Amino acid sequence: MKKIILALDVCDFNKAEKLVKETASYVDVYKLGPILLLRCGEEIVKMIKDNGKEIFLDLKFHDIPATVKRAIESARELGVFSLTVHSVGGEDMLRAAASVKNRPKIWAVTVLTSQVANRKEVIKRAKLAKVCGVDGVISSPLEIALIKKECGREFDVITPGIRLEKVDDDQKRVATPEVAIKEGADFIVVGRPILDTVDPTETVRIIYNRMIG
Repeated sequence: MKKIILALDVCDFNKAEKLVKETASYVDVYKLGPILLLRCGEEIVKMIKDNGKEIFLDLKFHDIPATVKRAIESARELGVFSLTVHSVGGEDMLRAAASVKNRPKIWAVTVLTSQVANRKEVIKRAKLAKVCGVDGVISSPLEIALIKKECGREFDVITPGIRLEKVDDDQKRVATPEVAIKEGADFIVVGRPILDTVDPTETVRIIYNRMIG
């Protein structure tokens, strides 16, 4: 499976469909968050799956254990590939989420890449997620190698905060695609560097080639 996850952080179904079709050669998984899901509902899920692609459902579930467990069961019925829970929900919530049978992959958010993070706290949350049976974590490129060292190579690390060059935006902990892959990222999540370009297809191609080169 290709290691780029494209974040469909757009507000329009047609634009999302165009992006999926134009980037399909380089992307197997598309991130679906609250912006598009609330506007389009199950129609957007169907569109992505009809194009032969997988869905990373990024809703960062954080609630009482029973509610999160039911949310995971609902996501399972949608047929998504993976989803997020928030690690600050604690051990009981994480274990409840992981206990769902035949569930999607669960990736726990450690600390958002828009925040300055203490590495010890990130590792603490990653280790808790692993102990609770979660499949991996969402973490910035700066913590990939340390998480792999502490939690094992088989523990997924999915990395947002990807930038092709230095920019002044709300992301604090960033790296280039090739650095993230070299550090051991299982997937990189890319949104604005692709969505904000004149030619998203060409940008995805450049990112893909930089990763494999």
